[in-house]
Amino acid sequence: MKFILMVACYFAIVGYCTGSVIANNPFEMATKVAIRGTALEIELLPINTPAHANVLLGKTEVPWELLDAFVFSRDAGSGPVEADAVARPSKPYISMDRGFGHAGFPAISVSDENARQFCVWLSAKTGKKFRLPTQKEFQAACEAGSSDSVSIEEIAWHKKNSGGKTHRVATSKPMTNGFYDLKGNAAEWVTCADGKCALIGGAYNDTIVPGNCAEIRNPTPAWNATDPQIPPSRWWLADGSFAGFRVACEVDSPASTQPAAINPNDPKPNNGQ
Repeated sequence: MKFILMVACYFAIVGYCTGSVIANNPFEMATKVAIRGTALEIELLPINTPAHANVLLGKTEVPWELLDAFVFSRDAGSGPVEADAVARPSKPYISMDRGFGHAGFPAISVSDENARQFCVWLSAKTGKKFRLPTQKEFQAACEAGSSDSVSIEEIAWHKKNSGGKTHRVATSKPMTNGFYDLKGNAAEWVTCADGKCALIGGAYNDTIVPGNCAEIRNPTPAWNATDPQIPPSRWWLADGSFAGFRVACEVDSPASTQPAAINPNDPKPNNGQ
């Protein structure tokens, strides 16, 4: 018999949400948080390691429709005032999705400042504490979800299988802890021990995606070399089509019990590429 843990979670702005968490099925362990003033929500999963028991991470990379709500003020007038006061990015001056795809695809060409301000806005909209994952949190989730029984070809979009572009989030196989695209697709911003941000996890254009997510990529001016603006944008990376992010959310109590592994033979979701 499956062990079912009933949970009730209170969100300061969007009200109560109740549901069932099935402890041996990571797909059913997700917490969904609605974003006030939009029809959007963000889905989170526990890292499930003792050192990070009070942290949830985005189940997927942040897709364009979520970032667009922030950038283009699609929540305008819905409050709270703290959200309306958050500094927002300048409108992109070129198509930052590179023609790869938009709705459902990972937001890319995003600077770390853009990603960090999105988290500030999301916190204000939901009443929860969102931020970028730390390097250690990301690596812990990556290590916990890695399995020798699941090949990198199945869980990561990289240079050999991506066709030179990003793919819709959650169209690879999930890792064994339910996360998608911790490896490959878009590389992701994390906060390192020195407080600076770097990319981790590898991207669609990387020949080799690090199997253990141990390697980081520090930002360089080359990622924005062709920006014609003076000064260059601090929000967008003209030459950073590989740079995306997911969010972390701090919670008051341990997020979950440890889930069992996903069957590596489960088919990929059939929702396009």
